Amino acid sequence: MTSDALVEASIETVGHQVTPFPVQEPETKCVVGWKGGIGKTTLAQELAYLDDGVGGDMDWSKGGLSKGWGYNEETRTGAPLIEAFENDRTPKPLRGGPRKPDLIPGHSTFGEFQPSPEVVKRSLIRWSEELKRKITWDTHPDACPSTHGALAASRVAVVPVILQTREMASLEHLLQDISDYPLLLIPYMVPKSVPTWHKDELKRLAKKFQVPVGPIVSEYKWVGVRRKRVAICSEPVFKKEELFVEQMKRVHQAVVRYGN
Repeated sequence: MTSDALVEASIETVGHQVTPFPVQEPETKCVVGWKGGIGKTTLAQELAYLDDGVGGDMDWSKGGLSKGWGYNEETRTGAPLIEAFENDRTPKPLRGGPRKPDLIPGHSTFGEFQPSPEVVKRSLIRWSEELKRKITWDTHPDACPSTHGALAASRVAVVPVILQTREMASLEHLLQDISDYPLLLIPYMVPKSVPTWHKDELKRLAKKFQVPVGPIVSEYKWVGVRRKRVAICSEPVFKKEELFVEQMKRVHQAVVRYGN
């Protein structure tokens, strides 16, 4: 039986026909921030979905990509990400179906077992090439080895920017540390009225560190309390989600065009 015939004959347990993984030009990118609660995981999920790609989770906190995707490590055996690094093999993504990206799940103990930045860099690039997939990595909010490895592997690193005083101070710290990487700043959770100082501070930092600023994503109170496990940009899109989806698609295009 040919591989195409095998795919056509295979039926997932949920009852819909299995489709082959898309074949893509390999690409690694990541979403980074030195502070939690800034929208990093949501951006990673939506960008991976809009790529028709894979979301990879290297954030070992409970609020990371895996938990929101619906992956529960307590009911699973093994730790795919840790085992992939330890055994030097490419992990097989879990299928997300039509409404969320495929997933390379993380694990709550990854912080204890994360490899060196060089190993992470080499592995992430190889995994994307061997899977022939675009992979967007959600990283831990810290300057840890795995985050530096993801930065080194990425064509572009997306940085959500919250226009508030403490968050802007954290952003300056991040830019002092990693502005030599290919960063794209995305103003995120932007309220209708932004104090002039915060807007001027973003301009100052972008100019000082020579980092481009992409399209904004407005503040949506419902995003933070949302319990659905599917990507917001997936169909069907409800009325209240339309502007978010429109803005996220602009962000995605800015990421696609980065460096071109």
